[in-house]
Amino acid sequence: MIDTQISEIEELQRKVAEADALAHMKSNFLATMSHEIRTPMQTIFGLLELIADEKPNENIAGMVRRAQTAASGLLEILDDVLDLAKMDADKMELDMFEVPVRLLVRGLLEALSVKVHGADIVLKDDIESDVPFVVVGDPKRLRQIIMNLCGNALKFTHNGTVTVRVSTKTQNVDSPEDGVALRFEIIDTGIGMSPEVCEKLFSSFTQADNSTSRKYGGTGLGLSISKKLVELMKGQIGVSSVEGAGSTFWFEIPTREVGADDTTVELPTLDGISVLSVEDHPQGAKEIVSSLRSMGASVESCATYAEGLALARRRPFDVAVIDQGLPDGLGLDLIKEIVQIRPNIGIVMYTVRDDIGLSHSLAALGATYLTKPASRIGLGEAVRDATGRISRRDISGPTKMLIAEDTETVRDILQLQLTKLGTQATFVNNGLEALEALRSGEYGILLTDLHMPQMDGYQLVEHIRSGQDESGKIHADFPVIVLTADVQLSQREVYLRHGFDECLLKPVTMGKFKRLLIRWGLLNGEEEENAPPQTPAPAAAMIEEGSAPSALPPPIDRAAMIEQLGAFDDMAIEMLGMFVDMTRPQIDKIQAALEKKDAKELRELGHSLKGAARSACCNVLGDLASGLQEEAEQGRVPAKLIAQIAEEFSRVEAEVKTLAAGS
Repeated sequence: MIDTQISEIEELQRKVAEADALAHMKSNFLATMSHEIRTPMQTIFGLLELIADEKPNENIAGMVRRAQTAASGLLEILDDVLDLAKMDADKMELDMFEVPVRLLVRGLLEALSVKVHGADIVLKDDIESDVPFVVVGDPKRLRQIIMNLCGNALKFTHNGTVTVRVSTKTQNVDSPEDGVALRFEIIDTGIGMSPEVCEKLFSSFTQADNSTSRKYGGTGLGLSISKKLVELMKGQIGVSSVEGAGSTFWFEIPTREVGADDTTVELPTLDGISVLSVEDHPQGAKEIVSSLRSMGASVESCATYAEGLALARRRPFDVAVIDQGLPDGLGLDLIKEIVQIRPNIGIVMYTVRDDIGLSHSLAALGATYLTKPASRIGLGEAVRDATGRISRRDISGPTKMLIAEDTETVRDILQLQLTKLGTQATFVNNGLEALEALRSGEYGILLTDLHMPQMDGYQLVEHIRSGQDESGKIHADFPVIVLTADVQLSQREVYLRHGFDECLLKPVTMGKFKRLLIRWGLLNGEEEENAPPQTPAPAAAMIEEGSAPSALPPPIDRAAMIEQLGAFDDMAIEMLGMFVDMTRPQIDKIQAALEKKDAKELRELGHSLKGAARSACCNVLGDLASGLQEEAEQGRVPAKLIAQIAEEFSRVEAEVKTLAAGS
C-alpha cells in the first residue's frame, strides 16, 4: 500500500515537471517568435515610411496608409503574445511608480476618441470625488488593462455610450492598511453576452463564440492578459452582462494614495534645463509644468503648433515635450520643423496615442516616444535623457558675450561664475555703453539688467528691436537675455512683450547660468558633470553653535551661496566683504533720501540694493529692499521699513566681520 502511494506521488511529480517544462518551452517559443517576426516588421515599416516620404499620388498613398495600419495591428498582436509568454514564464514584473488617476482615464478616452470619430458612440468618464488624484501603481500596465477593456467595449457597441467609472466602493478586494482599494468599471451599451460566454471569456484565445473573431476581429488575448495583470497587482477582475443590454467589465486593485509633496522614488534633477511644452489640454499642460518644475526645470508651455514653432524660432530650448494631437496640426510635423531650426534640441513626444508606426518615425528623428500618462519620474527621466543627447550648438558668427549691469557686486559675482565655467564676457554699466559695444560686431549675445543709468534695459532692447541702429551692425533679432530680480518678468508673456528672448532671474545659480550658456552655444555641453549635485546643509544648520536663537533667517544664506558659487570658501567671504563695503554708502544715501522724502530716489536705491543683496545671498536684506522699491513706486516714503533695512544691514555687516576673522 505504501509502495503504491510513493509510486503515485513520484508519477504526479514527474507529470508536474513535464508540464512545467512544456510551459517553459511554450513561453520560450512565443517570446522567440515575437522577437523574430518584429525584426522584418521594422524593415517593412521603414520601407513604407520611405515610400510615403516620396509624396506618391493619392492612390498609392492610400495603399501605404492601409499597409501601415495592418503592420501596426500585427505588431500589437506580437506585443500581446510576448506579454503572454512573460506571464506564463513568471517573468512579468510591475514597475511601481505614481499614477495620476484622472489624467490616466481622460487621456485614454482622448486616445480612443480617434476610433469612434464619426460613429454614434459617446465616451464618458465618471470618477468619484473621493478617488485620490495620485496613487501608487504601474502606469503602463494599468493603461494596458483599461485600454484592452475599453477597446473590447467599443468593438461590441454600435451606438450609445462607453463609460469608465472609478470609485473606492470595492466589492471583492479589501483596502490595505494605510491604503485604498479602487474599482474600475468599463460600462457599455453594446450587444451583451450570455452567462455561459462570460464564464470562459478570460481564457486565452477565447471570443464570445466562433463567429465573433470573423465578425469583429481580434485574437482574444487582450482579456486574458488583463486578467493576469490584475492578478499580478493582487486584484480581481470580472464581467457582468445581459444579452442585448450591454456589459460591465470591472477590476479592483489595492493601492495607496501619494500626497502632493510625496514621491515613491528619487526624482531626477533638472536644474537649469529649459523645456518647451506644447500641450493643448489644460489639465495635461498643468501636470507637465508642475511635474518638471518640481524637479528644477524651467518650462514654457503653449497650446498650439503655431505658438510652439514661434517659440522655438525665437530662442533655443534644451528639450521640447510635444503632444501628437494639436488643434492646428500634428506634433510629428512640428517636431520635424523644430529639428530643422534647432538641430541640437532634445525631443520627447508625449502622447496618449500608442502607435507603433509613430514610434518608428520618432526613432528615425532621434526623439523619445513617451505614452501618457507617465509617472513623474518617467517624464523627468525622458527629459533628462533627451538633454543628455544635446551637444554644443553650432552657430555662425561671433559668440562673445556682453553683459550690461550697473551694480558692481552683481558684476563681480557673475565674473566669478564665468571664470569657474571657463568662459569670458565683457561688462558695461548701462544701455548706451552696451549699444556702443554691440556696434563693434564682436558680440553674439547680450545679457542686460533693467534699471541702469542713462539708458535702461527696456530702452536698450527697444532700440535693438526697432532695427534702426545707424551702425547697421545690430540686427533686430539679436539675442537679448534680461537679467533681473523681478519674478513677474520671468513669465514668458511679459519678457516677450518687452522684446527679450529669455529671462535669467537673480540670484543667478551656477547650474542655470551654465545651461543658458550651453543653449545659446557659448559653452560646450558635452562634458556635463555626472556627479549628483551637492545637497547643501539646511539654513538652520548654518547658525554657529552657541549663537542666540532668532526669529529671522540667517543674514547670509550659505546654502544659496554654495549653489551660486559652488562653495562657501575664502573667495566667497571676500566677495561678501566687497558687498558690505559697496553697500554701506547706499544705506547712507537711503537715509538721506528719507530725510528729503524723495520717493523717486528711494525707488532707484531700493532696486539697486535688492539686486545686489540677492546676488550676495543676503535674502532678508534683499526682500526688505524689494519692499522699499514697491512702496516708493507708489509715492510712499516708508520710514519704518528703512529702519529695518539699516538694522538688517548691520546684521549682515556683523556676520561678514565674524566670517572674515575666522577665515
